[in-house]
Amino acid sequence: MAGLVKSRAAPVVLLLVAVPVAVWNSLTMTSSGAVPPGQALLGLALLAPGYLVGRWIDGTRLLVGAAVVGAVSTALLARSPWNWAEAPVALAFTVLLPWFVGRYRRQHLALAERLRQDARRARQRERTRIARDMHDSLGHELTLIALRAGALELSPDLPEPHRRAIGDLRASTSDATERLREIIGLLRDDTEDLASLVRRSVASGMDVRLVGEPTDSRTAYRVVQESLTNAAKHAPGAPVEVRVRRTSTTLVVSVVNGPSSSPGAATGGHGLTGLAERVRTADGTLDAAPRPDGGFAVVATMRRDAE
Repeated sequence: MAGLVKSRAAPVVLLLVAVPVAVWNSLTMTSSGAVPPGQALLGLALLAPGYLVGRWIDGTRLLVGAAVVGAVSTALLARSPWNWAEAPVALAFTVLLPWFVGRYRRQHLALAERLRQDARRARQRERTRIARDMHDSLGHELTLIALRAGALELSPDLPEPHRRAIGDLRASTSDATERLREIIGLLRDDTEDLASLVRRSVASGMDVRLVGEPTDSRTAYRVVQESLTNAAKHAPGAPVEVRVRRTSTTLVVSVVNGPSSSPGAATGGHGLTGLAERVRTADGTLDAAPRPDGGFAVVATMRRDAE
């Protein structure tokens, strides 16, 4: 029923049928001097077609066509000159007013969607700016620290305890640099869509299948990207299924790989902790665990509109 109402043809047919019925209903009620309950209910039901046309169909030519149908119907059904004044009033209340309400509703929702998209683009621009600043400042400084620590570690006159401490400093700085790159990757908005990611993985030799409707959620993209990376590392050659499912309130993304040909290789890999934190920022949860068949499954559940 919902698909019928939202199709372009159904509201048009309903409106073109409702106009002559509205004229007939108005003229018969006024001629009888009373309003039978059945005709009153019919009058209320006739409000729906005008609203649906205004809500789902763009353009006013249909309204002009409805006016022509109304005039023809009045000419055929009118019994006195007064009917020519009564019929337009009836059409104004049963067709024109609901059409304006439906049109207002459609424009209001369209404006709200544009505002959401504008806000989203503004947030994306701000993330890109922050990522660029972090890369240019912190990334450069951390790289210099790691290089200086590496040079100092090779100094021949450095005591062994100090050499080990410098080595730990260099390793920690390198880890911090990698972590910074991961964070910058999360902030930047240069991701492709899921279908492209899956195609690229298939082109690299992986056996990946995408099931469900694609999504433009960046969080979902990162979940799939990290999961495919782990599958390639820890279960090379195993089939992988990426499934996207939506409910009225949630977006569920699952990545399941089969067992690895190498014993004990089907593990969660690295990066799942940071990935779980990312999903939590979208008011979601991340479940990652081995499967009974030796494979591995990652399931992220988040808001339907999660970025």
